[in-house]
Amino acid sequence: MPMKYIGLDIGTTNICGVVFDAGLGEILSTAAEANRAARDGAYPWERLQDPEAIWLQAEAVMRQLQLEHPDISGIGVTGQMHGILYLDELGSAVSPLYTWQDQRGAERLTQQTYAERLSELTGYTLSTGYGVVTHFFNWMNHLIPSSACRVCTIPDYIVIKLTGRHNPVMDPTHAAGIGCYSSQKQDFDAEAMEQAGINRSWFPTVRASGTMAGSTSGGIPVFVSLGDNQASFLGSVKDIHRTVLLNIGTGGQLSIHEPMNGPDVPEGLEARPFPGGGRLLVGSSLCGGKAYAILEQFFRKVIASYTGEPVSAGQVYAWMERLAAEDSSCGGESLSVNTQFLGTRQEPDRRGQIGGISVDNFLPELLVVGFLRGMVEELHTYFERLPRDIRHNVTSLVGAGNAIRSNDRLRDEAARQFGLPMHVPTHSEEGAVGAALTAAVGSGEVDSFETAGQRLS
Repeated sequence: MPMKYIGLDIGTTNICGVVFDAGLGEILSTAAEANRAARDGAYPWERLQDPEAIWLQAEAVMRQLQLEHPDISGIGVTGQMHGILYLDELGSAVSPLYTWQDQRGAERLTQQTYAERLSELTGYTLSTGYGVVTHFFNWMNHLIPSSACRVCTIPDYIVIKLTGRHNPVMDPTHAAGIGCYSSQKQDFDAEAMEQAGINRSWFPTVRASGTMAGSTSGGIPVFVSLGDNQASFLGSVKDIHRTVLLNIGTGGQLSIHEPMNGPDVPEGLEARPFPGGGRLLVGSSLCGGKAYAILEQFFRKVIASYTGEPVSAGQVYAWMERLAAEDSSCGGESLSVNTQFLGTRQEPDRRGQIGGISVDNFLPELLVVGFLRGMVEELHTYFERLPRDIRHNVTSLVGAGNAIRSNDRLRDEAARQFGLPMHVPTHSEEGAVGAALTAAVGSGEVDSFETAGQRLS
């Protein structure tokens, strides 16, 4: 009997799918496309994508995988968290996807931002980009489509399209990413939402991770989608109890599993439900790998302005890597770079800075190294805020994300700051593999989410 599962990862910049053999612990096939669904908004703070365009790309990825492997046992889905789109009664999208990068919640409502006001009304700590904040802003400003009756995330929408459902279902990982989710109730907090005038009925029914949501027209089981943070953790970590995961891609995240839902959450970190029990303590940097891309764009413009000739991003990145490798022979004082160029979830107006500049050290190689160091430092700060017993229990550092994979100096910097060698999985599709493992757990092929990582080769 086949043990092949498809995992789909609906990312902000890429849409990826894998066929994962849960028996062998190996990826059999991979298909991916750049996410081409970004759309311009009417306001500078909008970050929008077209859900139908995303579905068409996801469908193409699915079709390619199934042509190669028709004997699929189940489908799992993951993807970008926090963002929402609106649906009508038939489950059709009637709005763009308002992504996790959308900044409408940072707009001012009298003396407070919308995110601050909603946090005050509900008693939950909420940030701009969270779906409930986006919905609150849209409701207050009469921006909800007239035919809309509910919201969901983009991975939940892909599940709707795969199964033909009209009503979305959502697991706790996505519900917590939307906001106003109560881990005690294992549901959205209807009473808290009502304090802000928000009706609970706008939000999906919550079901346990690994629950079957329906089947494709061909009879393949499809399971409730999982948040990309949790999926990436599942798809890259073998021992969930002793590992810290550093994921640097478009954004950046530090994630560590806590088996019990403790009463307190360290400052600046979030507690996110983990499938099967416990929670992930997560520290997020909004800029992450984009900080390095900002520096690349700066150098590229300088070079083009001086030479009058265009230069590719790949050429500039290669030059930056050579500069970073040469840093040890520079002998100058280091630069201090704060890479919070997009602010933080708690302080969206905060901005990055470059410090420690002297007459001797304002050099391109030190600027490159300073950016890399700053990217890691922002995440390591979250690690230092964890309780001592959790930090001392960590024996493994795992790296994931395109920035980690493509930059030797970034990996070395992470190993230096955390005091552990960094292990990077052989596969780069961590989220998609985690989604496939979710389907394997849901179908009973894998015993539990706790042991799912042991299936990784």
